[in-house]
Amino acid sequence: MKLHFGAFHNGIDGWVNTDITPHMWISKIPLLPFLLFKFGLISQDRYDQHAQGVFRKLSYVDLCKPLPYASDTVDAIFSSHVLEHLFIDEVERLISECRRVLKPGGVCRVVVPDLEKIVALYDPNDPRKFITDIYEVATRSAVKNSHHCAFTGAFLTSLFTQAGFSKCSVLSYKVGSCPEIELLDNRPESLFFEAIK
Repeated sequence: MKLHFGAFHNGIDGWVNTDITPHMWISKIPLLPFLLFKFGLISQDRYDQHAQGVFRKLSYVDLCKPLPYASDTVDAIFSSHVLEHLFIDEVERLISECRRVLKPGGVCRVVVPDLEKIVALYDPNDPRKFITDIYEVATRSAVKNSHHCAFTGAFLTSLFTQAGFSKCSVLSYKVGSCPEIELLDNRPESLFFEAIK
């Protein structure tokens, strides 16, 4: 079993693609995506994704609760731009849950915004770019997708090591031991991290 947390519209065949997006529920109601598009409540791109059945392939998993999988049953876990949307206590619990469900030798690949790159852009005369990048909030309508955490390679290494992972590595775009990494990695500007149970 391979778990993909926060897959949204980037689900990969052969993985259990999970999310909490309301589009999963919208996709279950006939004609609702069309009506939302017709009234300007979703974009053409989002409507096209509904027409292709993208959101019907997702499984609902709340990462703030214990993972609904047995211990030592998962081969790999992948998440891209997910952890920063959780609070630090939720991140710590999730990392422990990832270790619990992974098989010995299993890999957890985490892709997050690179805090060190964001901090390097800080301009004391106009910190708006820094503030937007770190919190992912430029307008009130974006609050639901805001960031609550930020990560460096050293911080991720500390968190995963404390949770009992045996090997931690900061890597590069599409480089690592996670299966099908060439399909999963899609944010080259990010921080790429892997931990082995």
